[in-house]
Amino acid sequence: MMGPFQTPLALAREPVMAFFWAVLAPILFLSGAAMIALSILPEFAAGSPEEIQAHHMLWFVTAIAMATWFALMSFWSQWLGAGPFAGAMMTETRWLLIAGLLGPIILLGPNLIVASIMTEEGWQYSGDVNVEIFAPENWSLAYIFIAVLMAPVVEEVAFRGVAFGALIARGMSSVGAVVLSSFAFAFIHLQYSPAAMLVVFITGLGFALLRVLSGTVIVPIVAHMSANAVVLTLSSMAANPPT
Repeated sequence: MMGPFQTPLALAREPVMAFFWAVLAPILFLSGAAMIALSILPEFAAGSPEEIQAHHMLWFVTAIAMATWFALMSFWSQWLGAGPFAGAMMTETRWLLIAGLLGPIILLGPNLIVASIMTEEGWQYSGDVNVEIFAPENWSLAYIFIAVLMAPVVEEVAFRGVAFGALIARGMSSVGAVVLSSFAFAFIHLQYSPAAMLVVFITGLGFALLRVLSGTVIVPIVAHMSANAVVLTLSSMAANPPT
């Protein structure tokens, strides 16, 4: 049975598990992946080929962890009666076009505004994060797959599907569900600084608004894919300017 915004009302049955899949599971699985990768990687010198291989291994293990998170969450949602994506996945073509066009604006707009206020370089990341992990020269096919496809699908199902849907199904207002699910979305991005997490929060509000207006999970998924693809393209161009 569907409620407001085509939300599966079955999501109201297990709020604790909904909280787990949207907030605790990503931290558990992704932090666990990083710990496993670090435990199996040999020592390497900075700038060596072994360092690049280590980064590639990290992204490969992360992809496996994220796939496991999604598979278990999707199985739980299907078992609960909310479908594998915790929401409707069918929509009109115009919504997909709108999502593809608005996605980069929703992400880049807040980022540019916050960046204009911040003065120091590297403001996006937490102080204890090795930013070289995200450098274009250390990207791999696994990283690109995660950024452009896997993360948008898994995160949107978790936050605009499970989290948003559970809150709506339990009677919360759309405004409250949008804000709380976006806060959870920002909270799991622990690699970022508080300023960057604010950007993620605002971006989450935009994706959640698309979920509300379209009534489907596929629209924020497409917006998220488009946003990440544009950011990766711009980052690659900045790191490799034309000569």
